[in-house]
Amino acid sequence: MVDRSIDHPLQPKRRWFLKTALAIGAVGGALGALVYWHRGMSNGKLTEHGRDVFRGLTMAIVGPMLPKDKAQRDAIMEGHLAHTEEFLNGMPNVLQIEINALLGLLGNYPTRKMLTGMGASWSDATEDELAQALETMRLNPLPSTRLTYQVMRSIVCMSFYSNSAHWPLTGYPGPVQI
Repeated sequence: MVDRSIDHPLQPKRRWFLKTALAIGAVGGALGALVYWHRGMSNGKLTEHGRDVFRGLTMAIVGPMLPKDKAQRDAIMEGHLAHTEEFLNGMPNVLQIEINALLGLLGNYPTRKMLTGMGASWSDATEDELAQALETMRLNPLPSTRLTYQVMRSIVCMSFYSNSAHWPLTGYPGPVQI
């Protein structure tokens, strides 16, 4: 006699398939709702979560160039965030939507943990945690995570270095006067 359950032990059953599809849909829906809830931009303005992500990324990428004095550093950071907001608003709508989704992914704990490995929020993270988060994204085996790193790093660098007020911080005196 042939036992049918032994012939095909790995063949999924219909109920198992439906339960798995329902669970995956529920998890995907919950993560999507979290990303929308903590999205990075709303009505052309960076939300608090978007500002938190850009503040942390800026500290990790250009932090050593910023002044040590906290008041000066905070003033430069606020100016940089305003410049970043202006920079993002100059982009096409399609790119703004994609960057908004990335900010949402990086702003929420579960998706931030998956992308960067960092549990702390961007504003509460130490310099070592920020550097480790960037390295995790930069060296990740998934191309989408590496692309996220490159996009966010490029936005921070273009926004920071294109502001002539930041040139003295980098050691660049500006163009030669003719």
